[in-house]
Amino acid sequence: MNTLFSFIKKNRTEFFVLLGIILLALVLRLYRIDEYMTFLGDEGRDVRIVRDLITTGNLVFIGPQTSVGNMYLGPLYYYMMAPALFLSGLNPVGPAIMNALLGAATIFLTYFIGRRWFGKSVGLIAAILFAISPVAIIYSRSSWNPNPMPFFSLLCVWGIYEVWKNNKHSWLPLVGIFFAFALQMHYLGLLLIPTLGLFWLLTLRQLKNEKKQKTIFVKKTLIAICLFLILMSPLLLFDLKHDWMNFKAFQSFFSDRQTTINLNPARSDRFLPAIESIISELLLGRQLTYATLAAVIIGVLTFLAYFGKTKLSLKEFFKTKKDPAVSALLAWIGFGILGLGVYKQHIYAHYFGFLFPAVYLLVAFLLLFLWNNKNILIKFLALTFFACLLYHGVYYSPLKDSPNRQMKRTEAAVDLMIKESKGQPFNFGLIAKQNYDESYRFYLENKKANHFRGEERVTGQLFVICEDGDKCQPEGNPAYQIAIFGPSHIDQQWQVDYLKIYRLIHSI
Repeated sequence: MNTLFSFIKKNRTEFFVLLGIILLALVLRLYRIDEYMTFLGDEGRDVRIVRDLITTGNLVFIGPQTSVGNMYLGPLYYYMMAPALFLSGLNPVGPAIMNALLGAATIFLTYFIGRRWFGKSVGLIAAILFAISPVAIIYSRSSWNPNPMPFFSLLCVWGIYEVWKNNKHSWLPLVGIFFAFALQMHYLGLLLIPTLGLFWLLTLRQLKNEKKQKTIFVKKTLIAICLFLILMSPLLLFDLKHDWMNFKAFQSFFSDRQTTINLNPARSDRFLPAIESIISELLLGRQLTYATLAAVIIGVLTFLAYFGKTKLSLKEFFKTKKDPAVSALLAWIGFGILGLGVYKQHIYAHYFGFLFPAVYLLVAFLLLFLWNNKNILIKFLALTFFACLLYHGVYYSPLKDSPNRQMKRTEAAVDLMIKESKGQPFNFGLIAKQNYDESYRFYLENKKANHFRGEERVTGQLFVICEDGDKCQPEGNPAYQIAIFGPSHIDQQWQVDYLKIYRLIHSI
């Protein structure tokens, strides 16, 4: 506490600016979060699993399934969710609030590391850009496993930097823990391996003539590996029990190169789209119009800022004493773009969650690089560039959009089915192109509805929720929970917001 008060006393303006940024980040993420949060099938599945973990004590050994490759993540995100869901009284908004708070913590950590690496101005600029980023806001106000990725990725790189630059080998076990968490949030965390491995090797090289330090370094590395394996062990136990299902899915993903990845970067045409996607999503409010121009500007400025007084050689790149923090940033971003560039599928914003802090830190560093130039015109360009980034963050803020009210609409639909079932048992089916029924099942189970799955029991009435508007045809629909009910016709129908709800009864 004394250290904190001393910092505030010496840096009063900086402290209050930072406090304002963090409060702004919290407001942007927590404002009407129960109405803005995503609550569809994936979110419903997660809270059902974690609810059962809390109420029955059944341990979870795997996490969510990936959308590509049919691989399972580890279960750490479910264990992260559990305290938040418990404290919220099993309300799905609890884990969403957890992610919002973790998002604000990531912004503070970005400021802290930016300040340590480049000074307070870079820390504050990176923090404000991160705080108002539309994509960062969207992914910080819902409960979804990729959302904490920026937090753990930043800790991984910060940890390995401390090992490399400051010989703080005690960070290595923490890096092992952080990397296990990052990898279990999303398998794109694998793209952190080249950066972590590179600076681990550089550290080892630095210690070649220091036997005692090298011994400590190796011991800490072994501890890091053990901690990583312990945290990943539930997946191993799952695979041992299920004929190596996850391992085989991984093997298939990397062997089926026609549809997944191109392991020859020289033949990939995906690098520019990947860079444009990162720039547009993180800096331009998801607008592609000026993404190429912004990418060129950032690339040129990075070249000038980093190589301005150093030789253009790979050896000098990693030996430079000018700014090792920039080396860490460029390796982090460079390996990330390389990995994204060889991926053949569409690149969604959450795929590069591991790069979020790196991009804001690099742009903040470049803005300060311009501002420190004595030329008034260049200073003006720095202000203009910064103003444009702020404009895109504010103008395209997701808070301007109407809230989706997915959670409340789902609960209202379930309440209506329970009411109209008149206490009698019923079946339930969902017709939706881009959703499945887990969110509805969560509320059906929580409210102890007299509901049965079709494979358990076919009742005398079937409620069908249609999310596809007037094109919905519940009678004779091939969806399993509807088809298993058998020949039927519509008895009644209702509407909740845009949802159409039908009650079907058996045809005589």
